[in-house]
Amino acid sequence: MSRSDAIRPRRSEAGFTLVEVIVALAILSAGLSVLLGMISGGFLRTSSAERMMEAGSLTQSLMAEIGTEFPVKADERAGEFAAGYRWHLKMQPYGSGNGTEEGPVGLYEISTEVQWEEGTETRFLQLKTLRLGPKASRQ
Repeated sequence: MSRSDAIRPRRSEAGFTLVEVIVALAILSAGLSVLLGMISGGFLRTSSAERMMEAGSLTQSLMAEIGTEFPVKADERAGEFAAGYRWHLKMQPYGSGNGTEEGPVGLYEISTEVQWEEGTETRFLQLKTLRLGPKASRQ
């Protein structure tokens, strides 16, 4: 090796230029932004699903109380559960209602609804069913 070879810089040195490092960091930050947005959205959807599941459980619980806690008759009630859930119960005679049916038993349409606030929106879950009960008296 001569003295002139030692002074000349080597062209085969490996490494990244500043521009390559900046581009790599920009790509990494864009990728992380997308990934964190997806994770955040997943948490919001999970929270929403949990609230919907709790509302479904409360609505079914309210429906199960009909006939025991709430007698089957033409009636409308409302109230609140814990954690900001509001409920509404409506029972009304089902069918034509002309009173020509024979017997002491009538068919009722039962509607239960649970509402809650989620962000700026009001969400609700409603269940409807038919139940037998004492025939509504017509006057």
